[in-house]
Amino acid sequence: MLTQVLLPLALLAWVAIVPAAGLLAWGLQVISVTSVLLGIGLVALWAMPPFWVPYVYGLLLIVIVAAHLLLGGIPGPGLWQASAVSSSIILIVAMLGLLGGYLTWQAIKGRGLTEDAVANIAPPFPSGHYLIAHGGSTPMVNGHLKTLDPTVERFRQWRGQSKALDILRISPLGFHKDGWRPTDPARYTTFGVPVLSPCRGEVALLADGLEDMAVPEMDRDHMAGNHVAIDCGEFFVILAHLRQGSIAVATGERVEIGDFLGQMGNSGNSSEPHLHLHAQRGLPKENPLAGEPLWLTIDDRFLIRNDRLQILE
Repeated sequence: MLTQVLLPLALLAWVAIVPAAGLLAWGLQVISVTSVLLGIGLVALWAMPPFWVPYVYGLLLIVIVAAHLLLGGIPGPGLWQASAVSSSIILIVAMLGLLGGYLTWQAIKGRGLTEDAVANIAPPFPSGHYLIAHGGSTPMVNGHLKTLDPTVERFRQWRGQSKALDILRISPLGFHKDGWRPTDPARYTTFGVPVLSPCRGEVALLADGLEDMAVPEMDRDHMAGNHVAIDCGEFFVILAHLRQGSIAVATGERVEIGDFLGQMGNSGNSSEPHLHLHAQRGLPKENPLAGEPLWLTIDDRFLIRNDRLQILE
């Protein structure tokens, strides 16, 4: 709430009400605020507030800047007429602007694949609107990448999920839950959504029977929660955090693209209902999720945090 609502609104109000005196001071003020808003807009997860809020911030900034230029001209004479207090605030926000620039670069960089090994699948869910919560090729937009660190021993058993996607079901307007921080997972739009086979293959592994956790509790003893692993031929796809008792397939069963596997839930290491999805080579017997991670595309689209998918009927 601080970084996605209070800080942006405070910065916009600052530019609108207290424009810096002098062309250079005002320019640095506007550029710094733009950089902060852009960095937050690209890196923060826009599920609550919804995805359209950063666009509103951008529109408000354009209106404010245009008003200064068209109605009163660039504030103040000369290059830098700002007071000592105003100058200090400008320099502090400029430092935040540098951070915003770094965040922006990390988000842009996260849109590129770092290697050619890619597993392409069909959408594993029915028609509707979906939001990518974690995805991309930099840790700033995809928290799963931290498990690629070979120096942390406990990460090795989860290496296969290092390039995963986390996906939420949202309404057309971007909302994904009923109420403010509900603890009941059933009040989240994602909960109970069908999970479909994303490829033609065979059910290689599954786990069921784990309870769906109250939000934001997490079961760290069963990280993947209820899950299904599909052998797609050249790679395995793992679909995790499924709803307790919803899995409708058995190990060894053949599946086609679009076959019903289960429902999205909130089991395992899940802070709120979502579908965890990743691809890996191999399915080690002792640690099934310790395979070689692969980048994943859905219908040939590489997805990054805050990307949206609309699946049509």
